[in-house]
Amino acid sequence: MSLLSSLLDHMPPTIANTSTDNPRRPAPRPSLALFTHAERRPWFVTEPHASAATATPEWRMARDAYLNHIMACRSCYAPAARYCCVGAGLRASYDRTPMETQP
Repeated sequence: MSLLSSLLDHMPPTIANTSTDNPRRPAPRPSLALFTHAERRPWFVTEPHASAATATPEWRMARDAYLNHIMACRSCYAPAARYCCVGAGLRASYDRTPMETQP
């Protein structure tokens, strides 16, 4: 026995009411919501988005060259924007290359 059991001995047990027709509880009122389907905005973005899968081959080549360099170079530290001469050139080339084709 636990210490709490002696404290709860004087309380009657609680029994959940399982009947659905409780005369003391009124029937639930219907709630009204005013909206039209024309006013709802779409949940999903339908316009095309830019990603590496849809990027131009030139952008992917510039990105890969930049990332391969900064992963191997001990002088380059991208979070602080600190690059060696080659890394700075690759970063500038990566920034200049458009990700999407221009119409």
